[in-house]
Amino acid sequence: MTAAVDRIVSRVLRWPGVEVEPHRFGGTEFVVAGKEIGHVHDTGLVDLAITKRVRDVILTEGLADAHHVLPNSAWVSYRVRGERDITGAMRLLRLAYLWRLSALRRRGFDLDPTFDAHRELRRLDLPVELDTLVRDTFGDALNRQAYA
Repeated sequence: MTAAVDRIVSRVLRWPGVEVEPHRFGGTEFVVAGKEIGHVHDTGLVDLAITKRVRDVILTEGLADAHHVLPNSAWVSYRVRGERDITGAMRLLRLAYLWRLSALRRRGFDLDPTFDAHRELRRLDLPVELDTLVRDTFGDALNRQAYA
C-alpha cells in the first residue's frame, strides 16, 4: 500500500498552496491556507473534509463511504486498495481542493491566480448534482477573473 499512498501524497503536494503535516492518527494531512482538506492513512484510507451537503451527494453517488469513525459528520472515507483506486482518491481530493480554493477566492484570497475552476470541474467530470452544487455554492468565485 505504501507505493499508492506515496503516489497520492506526491501528486497532492504539487498543487499550489498545499502543505503536508503528520496526521494525529497516523498518515499525512493535506492543509491549504491553514485548513485541512483531507488526509491519507498509511493503510490507504483517504479521509476528506467537505460539507454535509457535498458529503450527502458523494455518498448517494457511491463515490466514497461514510467516514469510518464519524459516519454522521461532514467527512467521507475512500479506500485505496491498490493502484487502480488512486484515480478515485485523487478525484475526491481535487474536489476538496477546489472547494477550498473557491472558498478562499470568495474571500479575496487567491492561492493560484491561474487556477481555472471551470476547467477543473470539467476535468473532474462530477455527477450532475455534485457539479451543480459546486457551481451554485461558488458561482461568484468561479466566475471571478484572477488578476496578476
